[in-house]
Amino acid sequence: MANWQRGVLRAMRVAHHLVTVTDVADATPWYRRITFSAPDLVADLDVFPTAWLRLWVPNPKRGATHLSQRGYTVVAVDREAGTFGLEFVIHETQGPAGDWARDAAIGDEREVALTPARIALPEGTREIVLAGDITALPAINSWIEHLGSSVQARVFIEDEHDNVDGLPTIARPGDTWTWVPREGERGVALAARLRDDVAPSARQYAWAAGEKTLVKHVRHVMKHHLELARGQHFSQFYWIEGHSPA
Repeated sequence: MANWQRGVLRAMRVAHHLVTVTDVADATPWYRRITFSAPDLVADLDVFPTAWLRLWVPNPKRGATHLSQRGYTVVAVDREAGTFGLEFVIHETQGPAGDWARDAAIGDEREVALTPARIALPEGTREIVLAGDITALPAINSWIEHLGSSVQARVFIEDEHDNVDGLPTIARPGDTWTWVPREGERGVALAARLRDDVAPSARQYAWAAGEKTLVKHVRHVMKHHLELARGQHFSQFYWIEGHSPA
């Protein structure tokens, strides 16, 4: 049986939807986009920066029929086709979502649950600093996709891979993308680059996501170098290096 989390979400009247895999495409050997068909879900889907859903995947380590949930940013919404995509970084550390994504095939069915959480830029923002590791890339792209022309995006991604040219990135005039090689503990090099390249501004907003230690270092820059007020920054860790939650 599925675990108790699904029951809690249903009790909270969070709608669950059955989705079907229609395409599996690799941007790199370790970065995969899986496209799902879900016409009813997509028709009413409210798409906004960092919009995400819960994906339920098999977790045989917890039991033959056990399902675990993981959160993923919604990408490539096609209302006419009734499809959307989720992007997966295939980590070396095994986990239920990555294991499922490695073997996903057209025709596979999964269940998803939408989440209503929304982040809004403060009025008057003219520059947004987007920082993280490669797991934050879908959310970073979603930010850029929804920004007005008056807001410049400055993207900083720490990553140790060599082959990043094929990754999906949204380019707009005036925006900048900076790839920072990892050096030592996650986030140290990224934080140093942010301190060197980004000056504080009254009309600035900063957002960060990725591995827990990396986010800790970037959050320190937000608070103590950029000196951003509480409503001018947001950060969230997606995963912990060497650990796969049940």
